Amino acid sequence: MLVVLLFAGSAICAQTTINGMVKDHNNAPIPYCSMGIKNSRTAGLADQNGVYKLVIPDSLLEKEIIFSSVGYVEKSVSIGKLKVSGKVVLDEKVATLNQVVISGTKLKEKVIGQQKRPMLTFSKMFDKNMPSIEQGNIFELFTQTRLKSYSFFIIPSSKFKQITLRLNIYKVNGNIPSEPLLQENILFSTSTTGWQRIDLSGYKLSYNNLDKLAITLQLVAHSALGDTAFVFGLSAKKSLSKNLLFRYQSQGNWETNEGTFISNLEVAYNQEGKNSTTVNKEDQPEENLETQMLASVIKHRAKAQKTIFGRNKSGKHIDVDSAKLYYEEYGKGEPLILLHGNGGSISDFYQQIPYLSKYFRVIALDTRGQGRSTDLSKLPYSYQQFATDLFQLTKVLKLAQINILGWSDGGNTGLIFNYTYPQMVGKLAIIGANLNPNGVKDQIIEGFKKQVEDNTNGDLRLIKLMLSQPNIRPSELAMISNRVLVIAGSDDVIKQEHTISIGKLIKDATVTFIPNSTHYIPFEQRDQLNKIVLEFMKTK
Repeated sequence: MLVVLLFAGSAICAQTTINGMVKDHNNAPIPYCSMGIKNSRTAGLADQNGVYKLVIPDSLLEKEIIFSSVGYVEKSVSIGKLKVSGKVVLDEKVATLNQVVISGTKLKEKVIGQQKRPMLTFSKMFDKNMPSIEQGNIFELFTQTRLKSYSFFIIPSSKFKQITLRLNIYKVNGNIPSEPLLQENILFSTSTTGWQRIDLSGYKLSYNNLDKLAITLQLVAHSALGDTAFVFGLSAKKSLSKNLLFRYQSQGNWETNEGTFISNLEVAYNQEGKNSTTVNKEDQPEENLETQMLASVIKHRAKAQKTIFGRNKSGKHIDVDSAKLYYEEYGKGEPLILLHGNGGSISDFYQQIPYLSKYFRVIALDTRGQGRSTDLSKLPYSYQQFATDLFQLTKVLKLAQINILGWSDGGNTGLIFNYTYPQMVGKLAIIGANLNPNGVKDQIIEGFKKQVEDNTNGDLRLIKLMLSQPNIRPSELAMISNRVLVIAGSDDVIKQEHTISIGKLIKDATVTFIPNSTHYIPFEQRDQLNKIVLEFMKTK
């Protein structure tokens, strides 16, 4: 079965037809891949075998078709190239780890949403000729939520032999879906009407500190009942809130309408001791990304203060240009340098040093002007200066070659050190690094700008550093030939597409996204991070 990419317009409009197939790098077909032209209603899906047929108005031939599928990196292809070869190969997303499982407390259970079909309802219909259409709802969550099932109601007047639906799950930003959260297709087939239940327990979908989810359905395959016209719709009810979500295709804009689908989520949850029996956050201030990260930093740095890391009596200083650098050493073996983030110190690695020092000679460094390192100059900070400082440390310690684990600013420094002194680096692992300020989410950059505007007396060199640097060029990353591991959190302040681009620009780099984590992975995902870094550093 071929699924045709349709377009709105006159039947006499000139058009071009393209046939092809969507595959992965193993030459396996990618089923039900979405495709479309941005800001248009031109859209469609490949079939279950990855085969597609595109019928495109000639007025859009200068545009690009965007191919997107769950678990794969979105790809734009010019229509000109598709006319030469319709084969499209998508890269797998490299979020290789499973969702974090909620543990450490007994979870309660609850059904969120509509559990009964009221007397007065209306229908939201699906068009068999527009399989790219998505419709769904927004659900409010608890502090910790595990999805067990999703249920919805197919109107009794529907007529079909069988339908196959794809369930999609998104983060919510401004009451519309934003980032997709699934790493694999969730497909559901039925031949009945009325209540339907999709069992989600096997997908291990757990979310922490996520206020809302958007869940939508797409009709990806269908078969009709003999000569009976195909009809398929979902039940909805009127409400004052605009909770009905709709869009024509994956590259289109979301629309919201008054009402809500007759649907519900069965969840296991923890509300962290809050006296709440319902999910109602309208009276609570929304917790933004910066607030979440600040809470995480305060908690973990308080714990770090109780350790010896960053204040060990055996720690030492070395003199470099206009500064004294403080460092500590732990363990034996190959040298592994730890570089912390902006405004941090050695103690930020309090959960990594005990583990990694069992396998390496860990050398943890306070960057100049931070921790116990000093800076006597008044010059602006630069990552190139930090890389030069690290080089001076290797000379003092007589290290011919080092491995590096750099977090945030430390990752930026690690990249610059790597291409500046390529012969000195064995392996490099970076966490939440960026090539330029455009790689940081806009809300974080705006926060930095406000700090600079509101502060007239303090030393803002560290904040200004992040607003103006780094400025790493693709040609510089191309100079790196050693093995590199690029790590970021699923909710990192570094844009996901930016992290992916770093991996693509470095030959043979590996990219890993760690679910349910922000920019503070060493704090939030200690065990997963430690194992990933050890495995990478030990692999020949």
